[in-house]
Amino acid sequence: MNDAPVTAPDDEAIAQHAAFRRKRDASVRGPQGALALVTTAWVSEPTQIEGVPGTWAPSPAGDGLVVTADAAAGIIVDGETVDGEATVYGHETMTPSSVRFDERRTGFVIGPDYHGRFALRVWDAEAAEERGFEQITAYDYDPSWHVQGTFEPVEGGVAFEHGKSQGGSLRKAVSPGRIRFEHDGEEIELMALPDGDSLQIVFADATTGDETYEVGRFLFIKPRHDGTVDLDFNRAIVPPCAMSDQFNCPLPPAGNRLPFPIRAGEQKPVFAE
Repeated sequence: MNDAPVTAPDDEAIAQHAAFRRKRDASVRGPQGALALVTTAWVSEPTQIEGVPGTWAPSPAGDGLVVTADAAAGIIVDGETVDGEATVYGHETMTPSSVRFDERRTGFVIGPDYHGRFALRVWDAEAAEERGFEQITAYDYDPSWHVQGTFEPVEGGVAFEHGKSQGGSLRKAVSPGRIRFEHDGEEIELMALPDGDSLQIVFADATTGDETYEVGRFLFIKPRHDGTVDLDFNRAIVPPCAMSDQFNCPLPPAGNRLPFPIRAGEQKPVFAE
């Protein structure tokens, strides 16, 4: 157990954690939650994608995909039924597009990847129920795992490598700085991936593959202007690849593989047998 508790296990902290757990459960069960992802199809040439209508091709401008279909296919892009061609702009562009195929299935486009390709992601709002999802098990709230750390920005960042859950060669990444906290009198240093206005720590510990999900877990943090940062491991979550094999999640880099157990946060998703 960590030796630097921040707060006592008071009713307010327990209530806030319970609210976080409810929000997290609703999120993964949502119509575009992690459990709902059923297809990720990378497109490099005109092609048909299994399970959805239309012909999908890279957009000439390199900002998404172009779908070709007639009105009978029932594809709706940005609120308009496709009858001919429509550009589906990528999720990270200034004007991301939404796609609806029917009452259950929706989609959007991600990318580009390292090869400049975009992919159509298809979500099925009823997939969680059909797969018998029950819950994500989690440890009881433990205030001793809500620790204070520091974030030291590094000009140009700190380069590191990490694997991906679907294999392949190591990926190069850059952490904007170093995150440090103390555990049992020792200083622990972690690397992180940028994630919007937050940082994503991908870590493993002595519970990984036994008590917790085999790939590792994620923790999202926001450093303060003074360099301090909350590391609340009670909010560590299992990666989306634990709930759909359509996700290709980052694996913990070597420095983020911790030799001690962190018995806080999520453990594993549970499905009915």
